[in-house]
Amino acid sequence: MPDISPINSLQGSSVPASIQRTQVDAPATTSTTPKQTEIQDRVEISEHARHLEKLRQSPDIRQSKIDAARSEIAQGTYETPDRLRAALLRLLDEIEPS
Repeated sequence: MPDISPINSLQGSSVPASIQRTQVDAPATTSTTPKQTEIQDRVEISEHARHLEKLRQSPDIRQSKIDAARSEIAQGTYETPDRLRAALLRLLDEIEPS
């Protein structure tokens, strides 16, 4: 797409001069300036937020569960009548909630 020209024809300059950063000097302080009170911020973290942070830090994949399920599938012991019944009941609840 070489036939597309840059926006606002800014060839050779990535930032126009009107929005380039400039250094601003801080205002000089004098002894007549009134003393400002110090403001302190405070943050309180709720128990709910702490719990969510623990969840974020936990691994997304529980490899031990995956390995156990693969082992049961390979042995033919994963699909039991009780598990199939529970899966069917959950499916029916999703289709027709009580």
